[in-house]
Amino acid sequence: MWKARSILVASFTWMALGPFAAPGEEYRPRVGALHPDFTLPRISDRRPVSLSDFRGKKLLLIHFASW
Repeated sequence: MWKARSILVASFTWMALGPFAAPGEEYRPRVGALHPDFTLPRISDRRPVSLSDFRGKKLLLIHFASW
């Protein structure tokens, strides 16, 4: 009974979310491509700082999300 229900739930989930799942290739960064500019507040004094402020300098961007 539980196995059949699990398969049914998995099937509906796959059917519902399948069209929205994008292949990883679409999100792969391309070498030499510019990242869109964004602005965030500094931790120390809350003044805004933009990505474009670091143009010409080496910068490591780490993106993460927790859904």
